[in-house]
Amino acid sequence: MTELKARDLVLEAAARLAGEGLIERTWGNISARVSDTQFLITPSGLAYDGLRADQLALVNMEDGSCEGPVSPSSEKGIHADAYRLRPEAGFIIHTHQTWASVAGIEGRALTGFSHPLLGKRAPCAGYGLPGTSHLRRAVAAEVAQWPDCRAFLMRRHGALCLGRDMEDAFAAAMALEEVCEARVRAAVDGQLTAPEPPDFGFSERRGDAFLLTLNGERRSCHIGDRRLPPAADLHAAIYRAGNFQYIAHEASPEVLAVSNGWPLLRPYLDDLAQIAGADVLCVRPKAAQVGLAVGGRNAVLLRGQGALCAGGVESDVEAVRSLLRKGCAARLYAQTLPRCRPLSLADAALQRMVYLHSYKRKGQC
Repeated sequence: MTELKARDLVLEAAARLAGEGLIERTWGNISARVSDTQFLITPSGLAYDGLRADQLALVNMEDGSCEGPVSPSSEKGIHADAYRLRPEAGFIIHTHQTWASVAGIEGRALTGFSHPLLGKRAPCAGYGLPGTSHLRRAVAAEVAQWPDCRAFLMRRHGALCLGRDMEDAFAAAMALEEVCEARVRAAVDGQLTAPEPPDFGFSERRGDAFLLTLNGERRSCHIGDRRLPPAADLHAAIYRAGNFQYIAHEASPEVLAVSNGWPLLRPYLDDLAQIAGADVLCVRPKAAQVGLAVGGRNAVLLRGQGALCAGGVESDVEAVRSLLRKGCAARLYAQTLPRCRPLSLADAALQRMVYLHSYKRKGQC
């Protein structure tokens, strides 16, 4: 296809994938082949909403050199290998879609299903830190070994879907999510039995005070006030503990189940470690405990009552909530798998550090 057409299709795919909830913010990447030697790919660190065609990078498959005003995705090498190995592929989508990410934590191929688009297998690439040559080699090995497969899991990370064109790749991503959701839900639904907790509200900081919305009502609270109602007291403790501007209660069934069962959540997925913390502690909903538990993290689990998620901007809070839901689903799914362990403490801490000191400063995710 022409380069101009390819640019339009990448932007269209980004909008559609975001609308389906398969990608958000800057997570994942999308590319389109424009010749036997070049492809266009989404840039590093720019959100999909508002992305312009001229911000896409044109990458040479052989040496990874690129043209464009913005740096390409750090995972451009994965796309380059896939295009070289699959001459028929014209479009590639890499996502952190929820159910495929969760299904990939075991590190084994997904089998035992039959789908008209995917066949009977979704191979799984071995784990590697994002953007590294180790991850690139792991994905390339699976793409080479399974030439008839169009959708690949990436352990602890996400998925890679190939297609002849945008529609084909998009259909593969949707089909993979459908198959993975059915598999994971069948395994974890029996664990989702926690009763609905009280609302702990949403708040926005205003200097030394914050506006708390709770049960449909808004009230202004002072961060230093030690005689606040219970929910407001928890928000104040978190504001005192970190440089946050927004806090929200998250009470999805997956988060409730984990808050009922474990003293802490160790990430099984790399994006949870990056955005929420190398671990997420679960404590009683008492201000003193919550203030200590949130230190160095963007979330704290409340025993039996979900979690409070915090961030510097409102979109950060929504990202933490989304990743916590996915991370808790992964924790529950791991319970059903033999010998499935979370990220090592070293890997989780490294991913958190890299995010805080590199990606976050650039406005990336």
